[in-house]
Amino acid sequence: MISLIRCDERLIHGQCMQFIVSDYSIKRILVVDNATAMNPVLKTIFTTAVPKALKADVYTVDQATEEIKGAITDSTNTLLLMKNPRTLVQLRKNVSDLPNELNIGPQMARDGVKCVDFATLHQEDVEACKALAADGVRIYFNSIGASGAVTEWSSIASKL
Repeated sequence: MISLIRCDERLIHGQCMQFIVSDYSIKRILVVDNATAMNPVLKTIFTTAVPKALKADVYTVDQATEEIKGAITDSTNTLLLMKNPRTLVQLRKNVSDLPNELNIGPQMARDGVKCVDFATLHQEDVEACKALAADGVRIYFNSIGASGAVTEWSSIASKL
């Protein structure tokens, strides 16, 4: 089952391993990122950066479709992890029964991004969030997992 769909530019990192994995009892991580999947060095780093009790795989958007469909129907708690909400927009075109929630973790602040409260998004990501929300997806910002503070998309959308 897909236990959590999360955007985090860092993908797999210590905070993810410490909080997200334990809060959601994650046993498998599906990373969906075209650039990471096409870089053998990065792909190896991310697939080996998890504890031995976890399985991590890295896919392009196109490669991920069948893996995600399988994860939806099996009993393994799975984290679907991507860098930005644009990836989820693409995935939902091929996988219609994804959960209707998106957790957005930290996104780097830099030129060309909009910041409101905890939310830091490129304009393309703002547009992706608008499209997802219009499609019935609950979007919320949360940096550290189930126990952390949550900012709902609906409370900041008009400010972005």
